[in-house]
Amino acid sequence: MKDRRNFLLYAMGRLVSLMGTGVQDVALPLFILDLTGSGTIMGTFMIITMAPRLILYPIAGVVGDRVNRKWIMVWTDFGRGAVILILALLATRDLITIPLLFGAQFVVSLMSALFGPATMAMLPDIVEEEDLTRANSTMGAINSISYIIGLALGGIIYGLGGIRVAFLINGVSFIGSGVSELFIKYHQKTKKLGKIHEVIEDLKEGIYFIKVHRGLLVLMIFALVINFLFNPLFAVLLPYVSRIVIKFSSEQYGMLQTSFMAGILIGNIIIGTLLAKSKVEKMLNRGLLAQMGFAFVFVALIFPQIVGRLGYASWTLFFALSLTFVFMGVFNAFVNTPIMVELQKLTPTEFRARIFSVIEVAAQGIVPIGFGIMGILLDLVPAYIIALTVVTILLLVILVFVFKYSKEVTEGFENKNANSLSSQSIDS
Repeated sequence: MKDRRNFLLYAMGRLVSLMGTGVQDVALPLFILDLTGSGTIMGTFMIITMAPRLILYPIAGVVGDRVNRKWIMVWTDFGRGAVILILALLATRDLITIPLLFGAQFVVSLMSALFGPATMAMLPDIVEEEDLTRANSTMGAINSISYIIGLALGGIIYGLGGIRVAFLINGVSFIGSGVSELFIKYHQKTKKLGKIHEVIEDLKEGIYFIKVHRGLLVLMIFALVINFLFNPLFAVLLPYVSRIVIKFSSEQYGMLQTSFMAGILIGNIIIGTLLAKSKVEKMLNRGLLAQMGFAFVFVALIFPQIVGRLGYASWTLFFALSLTFVFMGVFNAFVNTPIMVELQKLTPTEFRARIFSVIEVAAQGIVPIGFGIMGILLDLVPAYIIALTVVTILLLVILVFVFKYSKEVTEGFENKNANSLSSQSIDS
């Protein structure tokens, strides 16, 4: 049996850091919108948040397979904590500007790019394969709980203490996460990080693995289209609608964000307790279709006629949106958690980080463009028109996937012998 203490420390680190991240994820959009009121600037901030990670991700995957994953996690957590604590200090002196904020976010995003593949690749090495579904649902629940707490507190903290307190809490949380990860016992058999041509060869191996698993290729194309449309809807349009159009308070906006994470928590609990043995295809298809149904409910609730009838910034409108997001979160878990479990089972450990990084880049590659387009459109077109158009296109894409390609994807997961790459166990 692998040491359960390692999983506990791993989970504790994520719990602490995500609480702080949740606080900042609520406070920063509110701060930017309060400062500028611009959808374009909000979209630009999301581009700066995501683009560096996508650019560095392929190399980060190679690093995650060549350098001990524990130390990548530790030092990137310490590094992000230090940058954010500097922002907290500058905020106490009212020295935060949009260019400074964008520059700091760029640096943090680069470190997040190194952190992501190493973290995803490490989990299957510290739990037994038969426990992997339960471990992923547990991590999904922990992520949701920490984000729920962080998001719920984020609006309150921003309303009471401003952006400087949000920065302080997030910076300290990253340092705490790094300290927790220091005590993980983890030995990783790796090759040394080599020259450029060796890095390129490593990337080719990751791409080849995906090439011989056609189901993965189909899944990546589908994820690319979905993320391009869906992510800007909730990363850019939702905060704009909440703050500028409906005029929710910072506390209401924070709790609204919390409702989606609460739904993901409920979904992961259901998966871990009742659906751990369910077929991936059935859970995936039902999750996608149900999520789209509630996406249309969201669109209806932000129409001017509905907003006017329920009341701007009213608690009636708030609760209607919150309940919608809870159900969307539940079915989002039905989509993401089983896919992650199957990917972890499918990929050998010595290739895992680079394969995950290639998948991440392919699935998210044009999302920053979506952020930029969404930000510009929000300054030109009513938000409800944009939302209705995007959700309608999303539904058409999902219907094509469900009825034509989902079986091919899930059967690809079951065909684990399609590649000849061997894996070695990790002594943890």
